[in-house]
Amino acid sequence: MCYSKRLLLLGILLVLLFVTPMAQHCYQTGNYTSNSTYRANLLGLLASMSNNTKIDYGFYNFTAGENADKVNAIALCRGDVTPDECRSCINSTSQQLLQSCPYQKEAIQWYDKCSVRYSNRSIFGIKEEMPMFAFYNTQNASDVEGFYNVLRPLLDRLRKSAAFGNSTRKFALGSEKAPDFQTIYALLECTPDLASIDCNNCLESLARYTSSCCNGRKVGGRFVAPSCDLRYEIYSFYDPAAESPPPSPPPPPTPIAQPVPPPPQQLLPPTKGTYGKRHFVLFWLYNVYKSYCANVLSFMDRKGILREEYYI
Repeated sequence: MCYSKRLLLLGILLVLLFVTPMAQHCYQTGNYTSNSTYRANLLGLLASMSNNTKIDYGFYNFTAGENADKVNAIALCRGDVTPDECRSCINSTSQQLLQSCPYQKEAIQWYDKCSVRYSNRSIFGIKEEMPMFAFYNTQNASDVEGFYNVLRPLLDRLRKSAAFGNSTRKFALGSEKAPDFQTIYALLECTPDLASIDCNNCLESLARYTSSCCNGRKVGGRFVAPSCDLRYEIYSFYDPAAESPPPSPPPPPTPIAQPVPPPPQQLLPPTKGTYGKRHFVLFWLYNVYKSYCANVLSFMDRKGILREEYYI
């Protein structure tokens, strides 16, 4: 029941346009008056985002006021636009949003290169997939299966890349060759205050809707939610310089170095030490002593001192 209501709501919000995709949504969550503190805080907040020159990565999440007059705002520019283009888009989108949703405390508008959103409730770091808008090309692919077999892996790859961005940028774009000499160009983005898992899930919901609404037949479309944005076309709609080159092939394996045998050991010549000298002196004294004893015994033998005679 809940799923059918969601599809019905998506069907109501589906927009078919041949011009630059643009949509806005005015929430019925409360109003403010023309001379209220909330309006003053809102105007000041929107102006501070479009005039801020310190932020050059295209994401703004500002707060102004307190309690019932507190305003939270988010502005997100496409990751391939320059800071000047970003600020200009935020300024024009903010003015259009104030005219389209006068006195609403909460509103959002998507434009080609940016989106602006504000609310009196907390919206930072919270995944929101509704409302969801779809803009798609009325042209069908000539080879629907072949086109979708290229589109789906491309969206999956870019979804994972965008989700693993950092706290200032969750953005990915790329292209792939498709049947009939076509090229599919795609761009996916989340508000970078989201956790990686929330960004991934938000983009996955948009990717699923590309098949449920169009059966994978359409050659182009843009699908937006408050927390994420997905677009693909068969023409280049972004700055090609922002597209990262395809991954290079892995380097060949490094050959295993053979062990080098150790050099042969060199025998050192013997050295004269004190032990050798002492050994030589003792040997010389032993020979002298032996010679002396032999002479003495020979003398005693001649004198008959050592002879004994036995008579029987």
